[in-house]
Amino acid sequence: MNANRRTMFLAAGGIAVILMFAIDTSYQSLIEQPSQRYEGQLKSVESKLQDANRSQITGRRLANQLDGFASRALPYDPALARSSYQDWLLKLVEQHQMESASVDADTPRPIEVRSRTAKRKSNLIGHRIGFSLRARTTLDHLTDFLHGFHRSAQLHKIRSFSVTPLVNGNQLELNLAIETLSLESTEREGDLSTLVRSEQTYPPREDYNQFVSRNLFAKGFSKSLGQVRLNAITQNRGGQSEGWFSVGSPPRTQIIGQDESLDLPLHTVQVKSFEEDRVALSVNEFDCWLSLGQSLGDVLGHPAPASVETLQEVEQP
Repeated sequence: MNANRRTMFLAAGGIAVILMFAIDTSYQSLIEQPSQRYEGQLKSVESKLQDANRSQITGRRLANQLDGFASRALPYDPALARSSYQDWLLKLVEQHQMESASVDADTPRPIEVRSRTAKRKSNLIGHRIGFSLRARTTLDHLTDFLHGFHRSAQLHKIRSFSVTPLVNGNQLELNLAIETLSLESTEREGDLSTLVRSEQTYPPREDYNQFVSRNLFAKGFSKSLGQVRLNAITQNRGGQSEGWFSVGSPPRTQIIGQDESLDLPLHTVQVKSFEEDRVALSVNEFDCWLSLGQSLGDVLGHPAPASVETLQEVEQP
């Protein structure tokens, strides 16, 4: 009897274990696993929704940027864009008195993006158009040209820039590679954008005068210009004003009248006009004033070393 009861208890326990295992298996397969699967799918949907929201925000931002680019871009017709910009560049070159200038335009290159709706299809959004400029100029005129180029808000940029000093640095051979963008979204067929940059976003032209006056491309600056000193202003027998300049080391005197130039290697220094105690000069096409007792080095930022020889007396002829 006792043996039968133990057998019954063991059988009941085994049945209970089997039943619990069956219940656990059913719970995992019918409830837990589907819940985990659905939870993973929900997280995936939430992630895709977040990505879509981010893409939508990015798309709106890019659309706003594209609208801004379209207002600055070259015309949507690439042929008209090419010719219009070439004319604009030539006028800018002529405005700043560059010599022996030539502007060559490359064939427009299409810009395409892959379509999101149709596989193996691309949408045309515009064209890249390259230009090369070669000219002979001075540092002063080159600075004016670059300032005017930067002032224009057209969708263009300088890809490469090189200058080769000529005539001891007073002349420069310029080579520029420029890239422009023509966009399909612009409303202009053949006219260029007339937008200009705000004057608060870039330095005024006057800020570059010190760089121009020093002319890093010229040779022998401190020796030739730094030692030019104005010692006197007199009048000749005809009543015309003359400036007495000491040049070089040891100093030698040159008497120069209006519209005449100093005999000076490497640089062009011309007298423009006289006042009571100062002279207006054009130094390599840079205009400045030189007062009595001053050297060009004092004015242009390259003072010459003091000389043991000074001009003791100036006699009027």
